[in-house]
Amino acid sequence: MSPSRPRSAPGGRVHAALAAVLVALVASASPLWAQGGERLVVPPLAIDTFTLDNGLRVIVSEDHSTPIVAVEMWYHVGSAHEPEGRTGFAHLFEHLAFEHTEGMADGEFANLITRAGGVYNGETDADRTAFHEVLPANRVNLALWSHAERMARLRIGEDDFTTQRNVVKEERRLRVDNQPYAVSRLSLDSVAFRHYEPYRHSAMGSMDDLDSAGVSDARAFYERFYGPNHAVLAVVGAVGADDVRAMAEEYFGALERAPEMPVLPPAPDAPRTDGERRHEEVDPLAQLPLVWMAHGLPAASHPDYLPITLLTQILGTGESSRLRRRLVTEEGAALDVVAEIDRRRQAGMLVIGAAPNASVDPARLEALLAEELRLIASEGVAPEELEAARNQVLTGAVTERMTVASKASLLQRYTLVHGSPFGVNRELARFDEVTVDDLRRVAATYLTAANRTVVVVRPGRAAGAAR
Repeated sequence: MSPSRPRSAPGGRVHAALAAVLVALVASASPLWAQGGERLVVPPLAIDTFTLDNGLRVIVSEDHSTPIVAVEMWYHVGSAHEPEGRTGFAHLFEHLAFEHTEGMADGEFANLITRAGGVYNGETDADRTAFHEVLPANRVNLALWSHAERMARLRIGEDDFTTQRNVVKEERRLRVDNQPYAVSRLSLDSVAFRHYEPYRHSAMGSMDDLDSAGVSDARAFYERFYGPNHAVLAVVGAVGADDVRAMAEEYFGALERAPEMPVLPPAPDAPRTDGERRHEEVDPLAQLPLVWMAHGLPAASHPDYLPITLLTQILGTGESSRLRRRLVTEEGAALDVVAEIDRRRQAGMLVIGAAPNASVDPARLEALLAEELRLIASEGVAPEELEAARNQVLTGAVTERMTVASKASLLQRYTLVHGSPFGVNRELARFDEVTVDDLRRVAATYLTAANRTVVVVRPGRAAGAAR
Protein backbone atom coordinates (compact mmCIF):
# COMPACT_ATOMS: atom_id res chain seq x y z
CA MET A 1 0.00 0.00 0.00
CA SER A 2 1.35 3.43 -0.90
CA PRO A 3 1.95 5.88 1.93
CA SER A 4 -0.56 8.66 2.27
CA ARG A 5 0.46 12.01 0.83
CA PRO A 6 1.12 14.87 3.24
CA ARG A 7 -1.33 17.74 3.16
CA SER A 8 1.17 20.43 2.28
CA ALA A 9 2.09 22.95 -0.37
CA PRO A 10 1.99 21.81 -4.02
CA GLY A 11 5.75 21.40 -4.08
CA GLY A 12 5.65 18.92 -1.21
CA ARG A 13 2.90 16.96 -2.89
CA VAL A 14 4.87 16.71 -6.13
CA HIS A 15 7.99 15.62 -4.28
CA ALA A 16 6.04 12.92 -2.45
CA ALA A 17 4.43 11.72 -5.67
CA LEU A 18 7.79 11.47 -7.43
CA ALA A 19 9.19 9.50 -4.53
CA ALA A 20 6.24 7.13 -4.64
CA VAL A 21 6.34 6.60 -8.40
CA LEU A 22 10.09 6.13 -8.91
CA VAL A 23 12.19 3.35 -7.46
CA ALA A 24 14.15 4.39 -4.34
CA LEU A 25 17.70 5.33 -5.26
CA VAL A 26 20.98 5.10 -3.40
CA ALA A 27 21.52 8.69 -2.29
CA SER A 28 24.89 8.63 -0.59
CA ALA A 29 27.99 9.64 -2.51
CA SER A 30 30.37 9.21 0.43
CA PRO A 31 33.36 6.98 -0.28
CA LEU A 32 33.62 3.78 1.74
CA TRP A 33 37.07 3.18 3.12
CA ALA A 34 38.46 0.58 5.46
CA GLN A 35 40.80 1.54 8.29
CA GLY A 36 44.15 2.63 6.87
CA GLY A 37 42.67 4.40 3.84
CA GLU A 38 42.12 1.36 1.61
CA ARG A 39 38.90 0.82 -0.29
CA LEU A 40 36.45 -1.35 1.61
CA VAL A 41 36.36 -4.91 0.29
CA VAL A 42 32.89 -6.41 0.02
CA PRO A 43 33.21 -10.10 0.95
CA PRO A 44 31.86 -12.61 -1.59
CA LEU A 45 28.61 -14.39 -0.95
CA ALA A 46 28.76 -18.12 -0.32
CA ILE A 47 26.83 -19.75 -3.17
CA ASP A 48 25.80 -23.37 -3.73
CA THR A 49 23.37 -24.44 -6.43
CA PHE A 50 21.66 -27.61 -7.57
CA THR A 51 18.75 -28.55 -9.84
CA LEU A 52 16.10 -31.19 -9.20
CA ASP A 53 15.12 -33.66 -11.91
CA ASN A 54 11.88 -31.73 -12.50
CA GLY A 55 13.80 -28.54 -13.31
CA LEU A 56 13.53 -26.62 -10.02
CA ARG A 57 16.73 -24.64 -9.55
CA VAL A 58 17.88 -24.03 -5.96
CA ILE A 59 20.37 -21.47 -4.66
CA VAL A 60 21.75 -21.75 -1.13
CA SER A 61 23.90 -19.13 0.60
CA GLU A 62 24.99 -20.01 4.13
CA ASP A 63 25.12 -17.11 6.58
CA HIS A 64 25.20 -17.92 10.29
CA SER A 65 25.54 -14.32 11.48
CA THR A 66 21.94 -14.44 12.71
CA PRO A 67 19.65 -17.44 13.38
CA ILE A 68 17.23 -16.56 10.59
CA VAL A 69 16.62 -17.59 7.00
CA ALA A 70 15.25 -15.82 3.96
CA VAL A 71 13.34 -18.00 1.49
CA GLU A 72 12.45 -16.64 -1.94
CA MET A 73 10.61 -18.44 -4.71
CA TRP A 74 10.75 -16.63 -8.04
CA TYR A 75 8.71 -17.83 -10.98
CA HIS A 76 10.16 -16.51 -14.22
CA VAL A 77 6.68 -15.51 -15.27
CA GLY A 78 5.49 -11.92 -15.32
CA SER A 79 3.22 -9.58 -17.17
CA ALA A 80 5.31 -10.05 -20.34
CA HIS A 81 4.03 -13.64 -20.55
CA GLU A 82 0.32 -12.86 -20.29
CA PRO A 83 -1.81 -13.85 -23.27
CA GLU A 84 -3.68 -11.18 -25.17
CA GLY A 85 -6.79 -10.05 -23.34
CA ARG A 86 -5.59 -11.39 -20.01
CA THR A 87 -3.35 -8.63 -18.75
CA GLY A 88 -2.93 -8.52 -14.98
CA PHE A 89 -2.98 -12.29 -14.59
CA ALA A 90 0.54 -12.65 -13.16
CA HIS A 91 -0.32 -10.08 -10.51
CA LEU A 92 -3.67 -11.78 -9.90
CA PHE A 93 -1.92 -15.08 -9.36
CA GLU A 94 0.42 -13.47 -6.86
CA HIS A 95 -2.68 -12.71 -4.78
CA LEU A 96 -4.32 -16.09 -5.36
CA ALA A 97 -1.17 -17.87 -4.15
CA PHE A 98 -1.84 -16.59 -0.63
CA GLU A 99 -5.25 -18.31 -0.56
CA HIS A 100 -5.95 -21.91 0.35
CA THR A 101 -4.39 -25.11 -0.99
CA GLU A 102 -5.28 -28.75 -0.56
CA GLY A 103 -3.25 -28.75 2.66
CA MET A 104 -3.94 -25.22 3.94
CA ALA A 105 -7.26 -23.55 4.67
CA ASP A 106 -8.02 -19.90 3.86
CA GLY A 107 -5.69 -17.67 5.86
CA GLU A 108 -3.66 -20.57 7.21
CA PHE A 109 -0.49 -19.67 5.29
CA ALA A 110 -0.37 -16.24 6.94
CA ASN A 111 -1.06 -17.74 10.36
CA LEU A 112 1.62 -20.41 9.99
CA ILE A 113 4.33 -17.95 8.98
CA THR A 114 3.49 -15.27 11.54
CA ARG A 115 3.08 -17.76 14.41
CA ALA A 116 6.52 -19.08 13.55
CA GLY A 117 7.90 -15.55 13.99
CA GLY A 118 8.19 -14.85 10.28
CA VAL A 119 7.10 -12.26 7.74
CA TYR A 120 6.06 -12.70 4.11
CA ASN A 121 5.30 -10.76 0.95
CA GLY A 122 4.95 -11.06 -2.81
CA GLU A 123 5.47 -8.89 -5.88
CA THR A 124 5.13 -9.02 -9.65
CA ASP A 125 6.80 -7.24 -12.54
CA ALA A 126 7.23 -7.77 -16.27
CA ASP A 127 9.65 -10.68 -15.91
CA ARG A 128 8.82 -12.54 -12.72
CA THR A 129 6.45 -13.25 -9.84
CA ALA A 130 8.24 -13.38 -6.49
CA PHE A 131 7.31 -14.67 -3.05
CA HIS A 132 9.41 -13.89 0.05
CA GLU A 133 9.57 -15.14 3.62
CA VAL A 134 11.97 -14.41 6.47
CA LEU A 135 11.65 -16.65 9.51
CA PRO A 136 13.69 -18.40 12.21
CA ALA A 137 16.19 -20.84 10.74
CA ASN A 138 14.63 -23.81 12.55
CA ARG A 139 11.38 -23.23 10.63
CA VAL A 140 12.81 -23.12 7.12
CA ASN A 141 11.00 -26.40 6.40
CA LEU A 142 7.68 -24.61 6.93
CA ALA A 143 8.47 -22.10 4.17
CA LEU A 144 9.59 -24.79 1.73
CA TRP A 145 6.54 -26.94 2.41
CA SER A 146 4.20 -23.98 1.87
CA HIS A 147 5.86 -23.16 -1.46
CA ALA A 148 5.42 -26.75 -2.62
CA GLU A 149 1.76 -26.60 -1.58
CA ARG A 150 1.18 -23.45 -3.59
CA MET A 151 3.15 -24.73 -6.57
CA ALA A 152 1.26 -28.00 -6.98
CA ARG A 153 -1.92 -27.94 -4.91
CA LEU A 154 -3.35 -24.44 -5.06
CA ARG A 155 -7.15 -24.42 -5.06
CA ILE A 156 -8.72 -21.68 -7.17
CA GLY A 157 -12.43 -21.57 -6.53
CA GLU A 158 -15.00 -19.12 -7.83
CA ASP A 159 -15.09 -17.22 -4.54
CA ASP A 160 -11.27 -17.04 -4.33
CA PHE A 161 -11.05 -15.74 -7.85
CA THR A 162 -13.77 -13.12 -7.45
CA THR A 163 -12.39 -11.88 -4.13
CA GLN A 164 -8.81 -11.54 -5.32
CA ARG A 165 -9.80 -10.01 -8.64
CA ASN A 166 -11.61 -7.31 -6.68
CA VAL A 167 -8.53 -6.86 -4.46
CA VAL A 168 -6.30 -6.42 -7.52
CA LYS A 169 -8.72 -3.91 -9.04
CA GLU A 170 -8.84 -1.95 -5.79
CA GLU A 171 -5.05 -2.00 -5.61
CA ARG A 172 -4.90 -0.48 -9.06
CA ARG A 173 -7.33 2.23 -8.02
CA LEU A 174 -5.32 2.95 -4.89
CA ARG A 175 -1.80 2.81 -6.32
CA VAL A 176 -2.39 4.09 -9.86
CA ASP A 177 -5.76 5.64 -10.64
CA ASN A 178 -5.90 7.71 -7.44
CA GLN A 179 -2.23 8.73 -7.30
CA PRO A 180 -0.97 11.83 -9.12
CA TYR A 181 1.43 11.05 -11.98
CA ALA A 182 1.10 7.26 -11.58
CA VAL A 183 -0.96 6.78 -14.75
CA SER A 184 1.64 8.76 -16.70
CA ARG A 185 4.36 6.34 -15.61
CA LEU A 186 2.37 3.53 -17.19
CA SER A 187 1.91 5.69 -20.28
CA LEU A 188 5.69 5.98 -20.50
CA ASP A 189 5.94 2.19 -20.75
CA SER A 190 3.22 2.04 -23.40
CA VAL A 191 4.87 4.65 -25.60
CA ALA A 192 8.51 3.69 -25.02
CA PHE A 193 7.85 -0.02 -25.62
CA ARG A 194 5.51 0.53 -28.55
CA HIS A 195 7.93 -1.57 -30.63
CA TYR A 196 7.94 -4.48 -28.11
CA GLU A 197 4.51 -5.83 -27.29
CA PRO A 198 5.33 -7.90 -24.13
CA TYR A 199 6.41 -4.78 -22.23
CA ARG A 200 3.72 -2.37 -23.40
CA HIS A 201 1.31 -3.04 -20.55
CA SER A 202 1.93 -2.92 -16.81
CA ALA A 203 1.75 -5.74 -14.30
CA MET A 204 -1.40 -4.13 -12.92
CA GLY A 205 -3.25 -5.03 -16.11
CA SER A 206 -6.44 -3.42 -17.35
CA MET A 207 -9.80 -3.31 -15.62
CA ASP A 208 -11.52 -4.57 -18.77
CA ASP A 209 -9.28 -7.66 -18.99
CA LEU A 210 -9.79 -8.47 -15.33
CA ASP A 211 -13.57 -8.02 -15.61
CA SER A 212 -13.83 -10.28 -18.66
CA ALA A 213 -11.79 -13.12 -17.13
CA GLY A 214 -13.20 -16.14 -15.36
CA VAL A 215 -11.95 -18.68 -12.87
CA SER A 216 -11.18 -21.16 -15.66
CA ASP A 217 -8.78 -18.60 -17.18
CA ALA A 218 -6.96 -18.31 -13.86
CA ARG A 219 -6.68 -22.09 -13.49
CA ALA A 220 -5.31 -22.40 -17.02
CA PHE A 221 -2.71 -19.70 -16.37
CA TYR A 222 -1.64 -21.44 -13.15
CA GLU A 223 -1.32 -24.85 -14.77
CA ARG A 224 0.53 -23.40 -17.75
CA PHE A 225 3.21 -21.47 -15.93
CA TYR A 226 3.60 -22.28 -12.25
CA GLY A 227 5.65 -25.46 -12.28
CA PRO A 228 9.08 -26.30 -10.85
CA ASN A 229 10.83 -25.92 -14.20
CA HIS A 230 9.84 -22.24 -14.32
CA ALA A 231 10.94 -21.47 -10.76
CA VAL A 232 14.09 -20.67 -8.78
CA LEU A 233 14.23 -21.19 -5.02
CA ALA A 234 16.77 -19.20 -2.99
CA VAL A 235 17.51 -19.97 0.66
CA VAL A 236 19.89 -17.61 2.47
CA GLY A 237 20.81 -17.77 6.13
CA ALA A 238 21.65 -20.16 8.94
CA VAL A 239 21.09 -23.41 7.07
CA GLY A 240 23.39 -25.74 5.14
CA ALA A 241 23.17 -26.72 1.48
CA ASP A 242 22.83 -30.43 2.31
CA ASP A 243 19.84 -29.75 4.56
CA VAL A 244 18.18 -27.58 1.91
CA ARG A 245 18.78 -30.24 -0.72
CA ALA A 246 17.12 -32.88 1.46
CA MET A 247 14.09 -30.67 2.09
CA ALA A 248 13.85 -29.66 -1.56
CA GLU A 249 13.84 -33.30 -2.64
CA GLU A 250 11.22 -34.14 0.00
CA TYR A 251 8.81 -31.32 -0.77
CA PHE A 252 9.38 -30.65 -4.49
CA GLY A 253 11.01 -33.78 -5.92
CA ALA A 254 7.78 -35.53 -6.92
CA LEU A 255 6.14 -32.47 -8.52
CA GLU A 256 5.60 -32.61 -12.26
CA ARG A 257 7.04 -30.16 -14.74
CA ALA A 258 4.79 -27.54 -16.31
CA PRO A 259 4.64 -27.18 -20.10
CA GLU A 260 7.74 -25.53 -21.49
CA MET A 261 7.83 -21.76 -21.33
CA PRO A 262 6.90 -19.97 -24.56
CA VAL A 263 9.84 -18.00 -25.85
CA LEU A 264 9.30 -14.26 -25.85
CA PRO A 265 10.11 -12.53 -29.13
CA PRO A 266 13.52 -10.87 -29.14
CA ALA A 267 13.40 -7.15 -28.50
CA PRO A 268 14.63 -4.87 -31.28
CA ASP A 269 18.17 -3.63 -30.89
CA ALA A 270 18.82 -0.62 -28.67
CA PRO A 271 19.25 2.22 -29.24
CA ARG A 272 16.26 2.94 -31.43
CA THR A 273 16.92 5.12 -34.45
CA ASP A 274 13.32 5.79 -35.52
CA GLY A 275 12.94 9.14 -33.77
CA GLU A 276 11.59 10.72 -30.63
CA ARG A 277 8.22 9.54 -29.33
CA ARG A 278 5.96 11.98 -27.50
CA HIS A 279 2.81 11.82 -25.44
CA GLU A 280 0.93 14.42 -23.42
CA GLU A 281 -1.82 13.79 -20.93
CA VAL A 282 -3.83 15.68 -18.38
CA ASP A 283 -3.83 14.43 -14.79
CA PRO A 284 -6.78 15.71 -12.71
CA LEU A 285 -4.92 14.77 -9.50
CA ALA A 286 -1.75 16.72 -10.34
CA GLN A 287 -1.14 20.25 -9.10
CA LEU A 288 2.02 20.87 -11.16
CA PRO A 289 3.28 19.54 -14.49
CA LEU A 290 5.74 16.68 -14.70
CA VAL A 291 8.17 15.64 -17.43
CA TRP A 292 9.22 12.04 -18.00
CA MET A 293 12.16 11.47 -20.35
CA ALA A 294 13.30 7.93 -21.15
CA HIS A 295 15.97 6.44 -23.40
CA GLY A 296 15.83 2.83 -24.57
CA LEU A 297 18.41 0.35 -23.28
CA PRO A 298 19.29 -3.21 -24.27
CA ALA A 299 18.59 -6.35 -22.23
CA ALA A 300 19.73 -6.22 -18.61
CA SER A 301 22.47 -8.78 -19.29
CA HIS A 302 24.20 -6.48 -21.79
CA PRO A 303 27.73 -5.44 -20.75
CA ASP A 304 26.89 -1.77 -21.29
CA TYR A 305 24.84 -1.86 -18.08
CA LEU A 306 27.98 -1.41 -16.00
CA PRO A 307 28.86 2.02 -17.45
CA ILE A 308 25.15 2.88 -17.79
CA THR A 309 24.72 2.26 -14.05
CA LEU A 310 27.58 4.60 -13.22
CA LEU A 311 26.32 7.19 -15.71
CA THR A 312 22.88 7.14 -14.08
CA GLN A 313 24.46 7.74 -10.67
CA ILE A 314 26.29 10.78 -12.06
CA LEU A 315 23.17 12.11 -13.73
CA GLY A 316 20.58 11.74 -11.02
CA THR A 317 21.70 10.38 -7.65
CA GLY A 318 22.33 12.75 -4.77
CA GLU A 319 22.38 16.50 -4.22
CA SER A 320 25.52 16.96 -6.34
CA SER A 321 24.27 14.99 -9.35
CA ARG A 322 24.49 16.62 -12.78
CA LEU A 323 20.77 17.05 -13.28
CA ARG A 324 19.98 18.26 -9.78
CA ARG A 325 22.86 20.74 -9.81
CA ARG A 326 21.88 22.16 -13.19
CA LEU A 327 18.08 22.12 -13.04
CA VAL A 328 17.42 22.67 -9.34
CA THR A 329 20.40 24.59 -7.95
CA GLU A 330 21.71 26.63 -10.87
CA GLU A 331 18.66 27.24 -13.08
CA GLY A 332 15.93 27.03 -10.45
CA ALA A 333 13.82 25.35 -13.12
CA ALA A 334 12.97 22.14 -11.31
CA LEU A 335 11.51 21.39 -7.95
CA ASP A 336 12.94 17.88 -8.09
CA VAL A 337 14.65 15.58 -10.58
CA VAL A 338 15.55 11.91 -10.28
CA ALA A 339 17.01 9.27 -12.58
CA GLU A 340 16.72 5.49 -12.49
CA ILE A 341 17.35 2.46 -14.66
CA ASP A 342 14.35 0.27 -15.45
CA ARG A 343 16.15 -3.05 -15.98
CA ARG A 344 14.31 -5.86 -17.74
CA ARG A 345 15.37 -9.16 -19.26
CA GLN A 346 14.61 -8.18 -22.86
CA ALA A 347 14.95 -4.38 -22.96
CA GLY A 348 15.11 -1.51 -20.51
CA MET A 349 15.03 2.26 -20.10
CA LEU A 350 17.00 5.02 -18.42
CA VAL A 351 14.16 7.08 -16.93
CA ILE A 352 14.35 10.69 -15.77
CA GLY A 353 11.48 12.33 -13.92
CA ALA A 354 11.49 16.10 -13.38
CA ALA A 355 8.93 18.40 -11.77
CA PRO A 356 9.17 22.06 -12.83
CA ASN A 357 8.82 24.91 -10.40
CA ALA A 358 5.42 26.61 -10.52
CA SER A 359 6.44 29.39 -12.91
CA VAL A 360 8.46 27.20 -15.30
CA ASP A 361 7.06 25.91 -18.58
CA PRO A 362 7.62 22.15 -19.00
CA ALA A 363 9.11 22.87 -22.43
CA ARG A 364 11.97 24.79 -20.81
CA LEU A 365 12.58 21.98 -18.35
CA GLU A 366 12.61 19.47 -21.17
CA ALA A 367 15.07 21.61 -23.14
CA LEU A 368 17.41 21.84 -20.13
CA LEU A 369 17.28 18.07 -19.65
CA ALA A 370 18.10 17.46 -23.30
CA GLU A 371 20.95 19.97 -23.21
CA GLU A 372 22.54 18.38 -20.15
CA LEU A 373 22.35 14.97 -21.78
CA ARG A 374 23.98 16.34 -24.93
CA LEU A 375 26.79 17.83 -22.83
CA ILE A 376 27.56 14.58 -21.05
CA ALA A 377 27.51 12.71 -24.37
CA SER A 378 29.84 15.18 -26.08
CA GLU A 379 32.16 16.19 -23.22
CA GLY A 380 32.05 13.12 -20.99
CA VAL A 381 32.57 13.14 -17.22
CA ALA A 382 35.43 14.03 -14.94
CA PRO A 383 37.47 11.26 -13.27
CA GLU A 384 36.29 12.41 -9.84
CA GLU A 385 32.65 12.02 -10.95
CA LEU A 386 33.36 8.45 -12.00
CA GLU A 387 35.03 7.71 -8.66
CA ALA A 388 32.07 9.16 -6.74
CA ALA A 389 29.71 6.99 -8.78
CA ARG A 390 31.79 3.90 -7.99
CA ASN A 391 31.55 4.76 -4.31
CA GLN A 392 27.78 5.05 -4.62
CA VAL A 393 27.63 1.60 -6.22
CA LEU A 394 29.83 0.24 -3.44
CA THR A 395 27.57 1.85 -0.84
CA GLY A 396 24.59 0.15 -2.42
CA ALA A 397 26.38 -3.19 -2.57
CA VAL A 398 27.19 -3.05 1.14
CA THR A 399 23.59 -2.14 1.97
CA GLU A 400 22.29 -4.93 -0.26
CA ARG A 401 24.36 -7.48 1.64
CA MET A 402 23.30 -6.41 5.13
CA THR A 403 20.29 -8.72 5.47
CA VAL A 404 19.53 -12.27 4.41
CA ALA A 405 16.41 -11.01 2.63
CA SER A 406 18.27 -8.53 0.44
CA LYS A 407 20.96 -11.12 -0.32
CA ALA A 408 18.33 -13.62 -1.42
CA SER A 409 16.78 -11.01 -3.73
CA LEU A 410 20.21 -10.11 -5.12
CA LEU A 411 20.97 -13.74 -5.98
CA GLN A 412 17.54 -14.20 -7.52
CA ARG A 413 17.77 -11.04 -9.63
CA TYR A 414 21.21 -11.95 -10.92
CA THR A 415 19.98 -15.43 -11.82
CA LEU A 416 16.94 -14.02 -13.61
CA VAL A 417 19.08 -11.71 -15.73
CA HIS A 418 22.23 -13.78 -16.27
CA GLY A 419 21.03 -17.36 -15.85
CA SER A 420 23.32 -18.07 -12.88
CA PRO A 421 24.04 -16.39 -9.52
CA PHE A 422 27.81 -16.89 -9.51
CA GLY A 423 28.73 -13.73 -11.41
CA VAL A 424 27.37 -11.57 -8.58
CA ASN A 425 30.69 -11.93 -6.75
CA ARG A 426 32.65 -10.60 -9.73
CA GLU A 427 30.43 -7.67 -10.65
CA LEU A 428 31.84 -5.08 -8.23
CA ALA A 429 35.38 -5.64 -9.50
CA ARG A 430 34.11 -5.10 -13.04
CA PHE A 431 32.90 -1.62 -12.09
CA ASP A 432 36.52 -0.70 -11.37
CA GLU A 433 37.34 -1.50 -15.00
CA VAL A 434 34.90 1.09 -16.37
CA THR A 435 36.61 4.23 -17.71
CA VAL A 436 35.50 7.78 -18.43
CA ASP A 437 35.70 6.86 -22.12
CA ASP A 438 33.18 4.06 -21.51
CA LEU A 439 30.77 6.52 -19.91
CA ARG A 440 31.10 8.95 -22.77
CA ARG A 441 30.55 6.15 -25.28
CA VAL A 442 27.32 4.86 -23.69
CA ALA A 443 26.01 8.41 -23.27
CA ALA A 444 26.61 9.12 -26.96
CA THR A 445 25.09 5.75 -27.91
CA TYR A 446 21.87 5.75 -25.88
CA LEU A 447 21.10 9.35 -24.86
CA THR A 448 20.05 10.40 -28.35
CA ALA A 449 16.92 12.16 -29.54
CA ALA A 450 16.12 9.28 -31.91
CA ASN A 451 16.09 6.91 -28.91
CA ARG A 452 14.03 9.15 -26.65
CA THR A 453 10.49 9.00 -25.28
CA VAL A 454 8.95 12.05 -23.61
CA VAL A 455 5.73 12.08 -21.62
CA VAL A 456 4.48 15.45 -20.37
CA VAL A 457 1.83 15.60 -17.66
CA ARG A 458 -0.27 18.71 -17.19
CA PRO A 459 -2.71 19.34 -14.36
CA GLY A 460 -6.34 19.72 -15.35
CA ARG A 461 -9.56 17.85 -15.94
CA ALA A 462 -9.70 17.12 -19.67
CA ALA A 463 -8.62 13.92 -21.35
CA GLY A 464 -5.06 13.94 -22.70
CA ALA A 465 -3.98 13.27 -26.24
CA ALA A 466 -1.08 11.36 -27.75
CA ARG A 467 0.85 12.33 -30.82
